[in-house]
Amino acid sequence: MPDFLSATVAGVTPLTPRVRQLLLRVDGHTFDYAPGQHVSVRRTVDDGPIFRPYSPVNLPGTDTLALAVKRYEGGACSPWLHQRQVGDEITITPPSGTLHLHAPERDALFLATGTGLTPMLAMLSQYVDAGTGRAVLLFGERAQEDLMYRATLDRLAASHDYVDVRYVLSHEDWDGPTGFVQDHLDAPLASLDAPQAYVCGVPEMVVETQTALADAGLSEGDVFSEGWEEGAVAE
Repeated sequence: MPDFLSATVAGVTPLTPRVRQLLLRVDGHTFDYAPGQHVSVRRTVDDGPIFRPYSPVNLPGTDTLALAVKRYEGGACSPWLHQRQVGDEITITPPSGTLHLHAPERDALFLATGTGLTPMLAMLSQYVDAGTGRAVLLFGERAQEDLMYRATLDRLAASHDYVDVRYVLSHEDWDGPTGFVQDHLDAPLASLDAPQAYVCGVPEMVVETQTALADAGLSEGDVFSEGWEEGAVAE
């Protein structure tokens, strides 16, 4: 497999005020990866190349990846990606990473904040196709306008009685849960039977959620994230 792939921007869609979806196509190539894995976008700057990871939200088996990119002011890559237009070329690495669905026969709890939703959505879509238990997705954001892919998530929940999607907002008063994802684990855990948990978000959220899940009785071997968050928080 090549070290890098040259992808063409085939579509750009605003998802929220700060997030855009980029469709990247590599003609003649079929992407084969475990949902939940990521590619890295390479951008060349004066100091040399920089890389940033993004998890496709779509399932493998086509020549196209759908990436959701949140713009961070002063970011090294996201403002540049938000300026890309249809027809532009972007260099990416082949998919890799340790985050993926481990046991579709088990109940599953997916926990995400922000663009940490992207691997969770891919894995939840895989679970809909291959899972034999129940799945709950708990998705945290600042406000309702920031809930990307909400229509897709609501449709998945409405179409499959074994899928439950719940939202938590940290900066808006509304008729649903408020605060942080890691503070709202009791109800999802009570609805599942010995689940495996998958976590993605900012490092602090991941580490705090791992602690909360351990306190709730989940074993370390049943909780999965990308694996670098604890070191990032400790720095």
